[in-house]
Amino acid sequence: MVEKKTIESSRGTICYFKTAHVSGRPTVIFLHGLSANHTTWLNIMEKIAANGYNAIAPDIRGHGESDMAKERSRYRLEIFSNDIELIVKNEGLEKFVLVGYSFGGGIAIDYTIKHPSRVFGLVLVSVNYVSPLLYKNLGFLNPVVYWVLRIFASLLKWQKRKSYYTYDHASSAGYWHSTWIGLNTMPVSVNFWMLAETLKFDFRKSISKITAPALIVRSKFDPFLSMEEAEDMARAMRQGKVVISAHPNHFIASQSQKELYKIIAKFMENL
Repeated sequence: MVEKKTIESSRGTICYFKTAHVSGRPTVIFLHGLSANHTTWLNIMEKIAANGYNAIAPDIRGHGESDMAKERSRYRLEIFSNDIELIVKNEGLEKFVLVGYSFGGGIAIDYTIKHPSRVFGLVLVSVNYVSPLLYKNLGFLNPVVYWVLRIFASLLKWQKRKSYYTYDHASSAGYWHSTWIGLNTMPVSVNFWMLAETLKFDFRKSISKITAPALIVRSKFDPFLSMEEAEDMARAMRQGKVVISAHPNHFIASQSQKELYKIIAKFMENL
């Protein structure tokens, strides 16, 4: 069982979920991907808790039970990182392990760069550290795609829907199923704003500030994260390492949870 907690910030409500706290245990914070919610991590959180850790998983703003206001200024990378810091302060944490999946991994990188002394272990699952287009030699399309997404987001702000479908992300049945269900869990304009934000990711000059042990988990055939990028990312960090998942696509955290738990648990044993 997990406990639900909320924080009222100047930019809306942030909701997060935590396992029963045990004093003296290290804590792991899990960040989900775009169009998902904290349920991505529930199974792994339970196993991690049984293995001697406290676990926390927020609904990233725009998702689940957190703020979904249709204000573009609320969906910038620095805002997401600040939300994590609000949770950290609310829980009185000094050091913890940070695990980020896909979009959540971008937040994890940004947070760790800004707060390197807080994170003593970093796990990045299916995570890009630059725009996904750059390693495909399509960087010239970055500004075009960015503005197309921004325009679509603005056009879709008229959407009047007030309630959204919440689902267990672990039940995802593939890319298109996950995408379709995901579009029903949050305002489409917010989804497009966040997609546009990924095109602004570029940590090449700052990722070397991450000094903690870092594990990059890539699937065999991830269409978004190339092996070249994963290896470049690992080399850019002081203690970076790449592990290859047997899972065939991008959705390791939702579709290969047993394997991912073993990877994370082994990493944390050596911290």
